Amino acid sequence: MSDASELLSYDIVVSPDGVGILPWLLCGTNSIGEATAEKMKEFRLVIWSLHGIYGAGKNLDETFGLVETVEKAAQIYILTAHLPRLNTIKDEDMVELAEYFGVKYRRDFLDLKKYFLADKVLY
Repeated sequence: MSDASELLSYDIVVSPDGVGILPWLLCGTNSIGEATAEKMKEFRLVIWSLHGIYGAGKNLDETFGLVETVEKAAQIYILTAHLPRLNTIKDEDMVELAEYFGVKYRRDFLDLKKYFLADKVLY
């Protein structure tokens, strides 16, 4: 997961499909709209580098919750970026969170080695 995701224990639960990130594009143009639409095929949240965020949920409340979670992760990351990372949430812990809350998550976003959790082998 990303550096920011290592700082919030509920990140994988709220947005298990991850967050799409676009490079800087000129805002208000068709190119940013088209690039966002393409990313939205895979993600419910898309960050526009150096500009903002676009999100979609089942309703306004869910969408706000998604965007608020990413904003919180970014805020914590920015406030602590200059500090050494002494206590982060490891990918194995993210799996444990996802399994506990029963969410389907993007395993390809995690750097998982074979390990054991509650007598189950997870990959």
